[in-house]
Amino acid sequence: MIQLVLSSAPIDEVPGKVAVLTFFEDQRPLQGSTGLIDWRLNGRVSDMILQGRLGGHFAESLIMPSQGRLASDEILLFGLGRHEAFSEREMEKGFSQLIEKLCRLKSTQCVVSFRELAKDFMGWRGVLRNFMNALAQRAKGEDIEIVCTEDPQWIHEAKRRNMDFGPEVELTYA
Repeated sequence: MIQLVLSSAPIDEVPGKVAVLTFFEDQRPLQGSTGLIDWRLNGRVSDMILQGRLGGHFAESLIMPSQGRLASDEILLFGLGRHEAFSEREMEKGFSQLIEKLCRLKSTQCVVSFRELAKDFMGWRGVLRNFMNALAQRAKGEDIEIVCTEDPQWIHEAKRRNMDFGPEVELTYA
């Protein structure tokens, strides 16, 4: 069973095995949750980008320890390519590859945020449904907890509308 927890807590304060951070190769400085985590790590992610060890190219990934600077044990950085080239089709391909990496890591507790991929509540709902559907297809029968840290207004709206995110998903609010 896939457990989806919607939380308004900042991504650095939510416990989990791995915090998943997405970023584009052509957006600097780093935005949203990735920018927050970079700040928590004293610019370590930005330093890797400046050194050419990480760029944000499509499906490029890097796993690193959080070094106790956030509630999650590890950080998975996942590149989304160029912002202007990012489309729903690219998102689906990216999510498929991201989920494959998470399954190989055997990460049963993941913390994510898709705030940067959506302009509004309806866009966010679509992104999250897309991710959860891809996860349900790949992780059949596995117990996985996804904590999605998002805008409190979006979470309130999801709760008010009694939204579901797929038949394989058990939804709770934190």
